[in-house]
Amino acid sequence: MSARSLPAVAVRPLLAVVVARCALSLAVAGRYGWQRDELYYAVAGRHLQGGYVEFPPVTALLAALSHLLFGYSLVGLRLFTVLAGAATIVLAALVARELGGGRRAQAIAAVAVGFAPVLLATNGLFQPVSFDQTATMLVLWLALRLALGRGSWIALGIAAGVGLETKYTLAVVLVVLVAAFAAWRRDVLRSRGFPVALVLAGLVFVPNLVWEAGHGWISVHWFLHPPPSASDETRPQFLANLGLDTLAVPVALAGVVSLWHDARLRPLAVTVVATVLAYFVLGGKSYYAMPVVFFALAAGAPATERWATPRRLAVSAAAFFAIVILSLPLTLPVLPLRTAIEHGVIKDRTDYQDELGWYALARQVERLAPGSDVVIASNYGEAGALDLFGHGLPPVATGDVTFRYWRPRVAGRRALLVGFAAPRFCHGYTVVGRIAMPTANEERGLPIATCTLDGSLATVWGQIVRAA
Repeated sequence: MSARSLPAVAVRPLLAVVVARCALSLAVAGRYGWQRDELYYAVAGRHLQGGYVEFPPVTALLAALSHLLFGYSLVGLRLFTVLAGAATIVLAALVARELGGGRRAQAIAAVAVGFAPVLLATNGLFQPVSFDQTATMLVLWLALRLALGRGSWIALGIAAGVGLETKYTLAVVLVVLVAAFAAWRRDVLRSRGFPVALVLAGLVFVPNLVWEAGHGWISVHWFLHPPPSASDETRPQFLANLGLDTLAVPVALAGVVSLWHDARLRPLAVTVVATVLAYFVLGGKSYYAMPVVFFALAAGAPATERWATPRRLAVSAAAFFAIVILSLPLTLPVLPLRTAIEHGVIKDRTDYQDELGWYALARQVERLAPGSDVVIASNYGEAGALDLFGHGLPPVATGDVTFRYWRPRVAGRRALLVGFAAPRFCHGYTVVGRIAMPTANEERGLPIATCTLDGSLATVWGQIVRAA
């Protein structure tokens, strides 16, 4: 199918889906509060650099832009992930169109991707995963166009570079994609544009490589030895979450099958399956694989359009949206906080637990901080909250993640410790309070204590980093 014979873009249905999704997300964007990771990213926006321990620089750049435009507004910050979700929806429709999908197929792709529970949930928080979903969909759409003979290697190279600066997990998709083209469509890689794309992607990624080299390749060490996470999954949970977070599994399977049956597009089918298998085998999280699943959903929309009689479409849509609505309290903060707590919703989703109590923590530390030269927090959530919301506090420090590189200059040795139980880097440890949180998250009940550092902050900093 030539570019001229492609179906028209289904502007009205696509616009309706995008507006509905954005309106739903923005309506509740500020309901519970800042999530601990968002606090970290907002502070990272004050320290623009080529890399960070667990993520590349695009997220921090967007956090800085949000602060420039909206100040420290939570809704303003989350607007960027909502817009990233909107872009992912548009790309899904464009993938369906590229495969010959008409108005209805594009609408199916937009709805299946746009209202997938995982996209609703991830776009509700400011985090790299939302931007990675958009970047991966863009890369795969551009690769699809190349496979069909109407793409641009220059565009793909730039998109790949920006995507790698967004989230490192795109590297898995890129490696599998190139290997699949080498196996099934070597003619595409023989193009002069392929090495140009590699050079462009490398140039875009240079700032991160320079930062990593200057910091001992800390991100490599981090990902080889990741700390425990609330989102860790067993392998059965990985498979179950792929289905539950997608809902339209038959559409995704239809996408893989239709891509495989077209010899030109076989590398794209292999990329979807191999990426999911790679994360399954390597112990990755299910949401790492979701961007390629979104691509499969979009690719399956034309086949679904052909299958879907009006009756079948109505029944399928009713079932799909019934599940979406029933699961909505777990994907977006649609319930009032008191109701969510009473019905166990907060308990069931750790992201919600981590959105509560940060302003109160800042007020509590303010009352206990007078007389201290430095406040040392045990993790990035506490440090981020105190940095953003604290008033009149001494300098705030933590050895956790990238905060370890932002040690403040402090002359005195009197410290207020938040979340530490009798650490080895100070003496005279005296508990003066306990962290009060409205829900049983990992902070609740941890000690707040005073002590005297065994040396200057610079002298004991290595011990603080190890204790974080």
